Amino acid sequence: MTTQLEHDVHTTLRIATPGDADVCGQIFYDAFAAIAAAHNFPVEPGSPEFAHYKAGDLLESAGIHGLVAERDGMIVGSAFVDERSTIAGIGPVTVAPGAQNSGVGTALMRSLMEREVDRGCAGTRLVQTAYHSRSLALYTMLGFTVREPLSVLQGTLGGPRIGELTVRPARVQDSDACADVCLAIHGHDRAAERAAAIDVGTASVVERGGQIVGYATGFGYGWHAVAEDNAALIALLQSAGAFMGLGILVPSRNGELLRWCLQHGMRLVQQANLMSVGLYNEPAGAWLPSIVY
Repeated sequence: MTTQLEHDVHTTLRIATPGDADVCGQIFYDAFAAIAAAHNFPVEPGSPEFAHYKAGDLLESAGIHGLVAERDGMIVGSAFVDERSTIAGIGPVTVAPGAQNSGVGTALMRSLMEREVDRGCAGTRLVQTAYHSRSLALYTMLGFTVREPLSVLQGTLGGPRIGELTVRPARVQDSDACADVCLAIHGHDRAAERAAAIDVGTASVVERGGQIVGYATGFGYGWHAVAEDNAALIALLQSAGAFMGLGILVPSRNGELLRWCLQHGMRLVQQANLMSVGLYNEPAGAWLPSIVY
């Protein structure tokens, strides 16, 4: 599709392919680096190498739909939406620094949102970097509402282990019990994400009295966690050797959990916002979102 943008510039949107990985990865890093430098914050992708890896991973992953924006045959932006669950998760959406503020991001977002409406998706979510006021304004104008302020935390957790709770690697046969926990917390399951995490070995479960009371698909921006209560979620966090990338996203309104993390060695890096359009169930338990929701 071709769209008329500001400044009388024509931009073409098309479905992204694995062959776009290098360009998308470079734009992914450059866009976040430019924004972070302007606000004196750390770069969220971490390194150009990670950004290239992530772009390639997204383009190769089943259930993730990608778009690129082109001008004169050159890619100037990209956007992805995770469609592996009842709820869709948008991100990352990035535009090359030289093409920003000309409507490219808006065009990409509108196209993805229209796609999810056409699919009959119950709701769509994303995580917005709080210091980037332009993206907050854009997503709000497009219909998204801030649902949860998030605190990005990094560090090494100390503190006493809770004896009644045990953490172990997740197995395929844990899927039903994990689904029950996720349904109880969020009102929908995230089975495909969990299955992928089990397959690559990043997922873990926490048990109380031999019963699964929570799980994590991993620890960092790309993974989520749910648990019956904060104690179970803390046990999962304590089992992590490290928190990948910029850190974990902790719901700021969960004062008990946030306070515990800060008291036991973690530091606050920056703030973010979980935003949604369409169906949103207020979570009923302890949870950590991924970078898309």
